[in-house]
Amino acid sequence: MIDVTIHIQGVENSDPLREYIQERIDRLERFNERVVDGKFELRPVRHRSGGEQWVAQFTLYVPGRILRAEMRDHDRHHAIDVAIEKMRKQIRRFKNRKIEKGRRNAVNLGVLAAEQAEQAALVMDGAEAAGPVVRTKTFEYLAMDAEEAIEQMELLEHDFFVFRDAESGETNVVYRRKDGAYGLIRPEAK
Repeated sequence: MIDVTIHIQGVENSDPLREYIQERIDRLERFNERVVDGKFELRPVRHRSGGEQWVAQFTLYVPGRILRAEMRDHDRHHAIDVAIEKMRKQIRRFKNRKIEKGRRNAVNLGVLAAEQAEQAALVMDGAEAAGPVVRTKTFEYLAMDAEEAIEQMELLEHDFFVFRDAESGETNVVYRRKDGAYGLIRPEAK
């Protein structure tokens, strides 16, 4: 059984909604028994246009990787269903990839990815309000090459990923360009 913690905000009686979410998550079990832990969050957010949207964010921790799916919609059931469907696709994509094993510390990589996912969500939520930095986050990160960082970025569905280059030990960033290709940012000492 996949152990998923469900957090629901902004709903008085969340039990029926919790059952709805759990029922759909239970269907994912047949896809991947390697899931270590998971978290499903549903919360309301104010949209710039003044309306309210529901954010459904689903995160699964598997050895060596973290899978994340998110959906925003005015209908909370639609947000839940689409987030779970996105996760189903993430699991399929994860299972089909050839993942290099041996030199990974899966726990630390999972922690890094979870913190980057949380940081990206904070940046997105903070984008609505202009002003000073609301939160600064530090995290431990592992050495990897650019190709592995791109793979992790794609699994997280992020536009960028911060990592430590395995050869140089320098902090680097890979990012997705508007043309669909990838870019690499490396520091240069002056």
